[in-house]
This record gives sequence, C-alpha cells and structure tokens, in this order.
Amino acid sequence: ITAQNIRELLNEKPFHPFRLHLSDGTTHEVPHPEWAWLVGNRVFVAAPRGKKTDDWSVKQLSILHITQLAESNGKAKA
Repeated sequence: ITAQNIRELLNEKPFHPFRLHLSDGTTHEVPHPEWAWLVGNRVFVAAPRGKKTDDWSVKQLSILHITQLAESNGKAKA
C-alpha cells in the first residue's frame, strides 16, 4: 500500500467509504474524505468518540503497517 493508493481513494468522485486494515489486526474507517489526511508516510484518521459532536480522536497510522484497503462493504480495494 502506498500514499498514492490512499490519495486516489480520498479523491474518488463520488467518494466511497473505505477501511484501513493494519498489520496488528486493527481497522480504521474512513467514512468521509475530510476524515483522513496524508502527511509523508503517515495517514491521520479522525473519528468521533461518542455522541458529542465536539469530541474527536485522531489516530496517526504508518502507511508501512497498512496491509489492506477495503470498501466499507468488505470488498478489497488494493
């Protein structure tokens, strides 16, 4: 997986939500293109922590640890 693969998914028109699978078995949803940012060899993914609209967490993920990109419906993207 490369930054370019992720950039292409974020720039798709229309956008299709996707999931990042990491080497440690965790997954991170990207339901909207504004919820993820690419910076160098890292992707930052935001997610609401609960029902409050002002309480968010941001995860910093190394692209080297992303093993799969999948549509939110489970189909592999790359």
